[in-house]
Amino acid sequence: MKKRRHLPLNGAAWQRLRAQVIAEEPLCRHCLARGVVSPTTDVDHIHNGDGDYSDDNSRENLQGLCHECHSHKTRAEMDGSATLVAGCDASGRPIDPNHHWNR
Repeated sequence: MKKRRHLPLNGAAWQRLRAQVIAEEPLCRHCLARGVVSPTTDVDHIHNGDGDYSDDNSRENLQGLCHECHSHKTRAEMDGSATLVAGCDASGRPIDPNHHWNR
């Protein structure tokens, strides 16, 4: 049985923390690494507690992502179908074969 999150995602404490992350990181961290400017819409747990929801809600474990990057990362973590490989080739194309640009 999965554990519950320490901060429910609809609770006031999470909403304050989410607002803080978005204020501090208004642009998607993954897109910026590729030289793309996209607004942060989602707050992601960098290390998600191995899927048991015992995740670390410390600010250091949270990052701002656009919805597309967050969905891709979450899907990869949940089903193991993709691993994220950071970086781009000389032309700027992501080297991750599972990146949505390479599908």
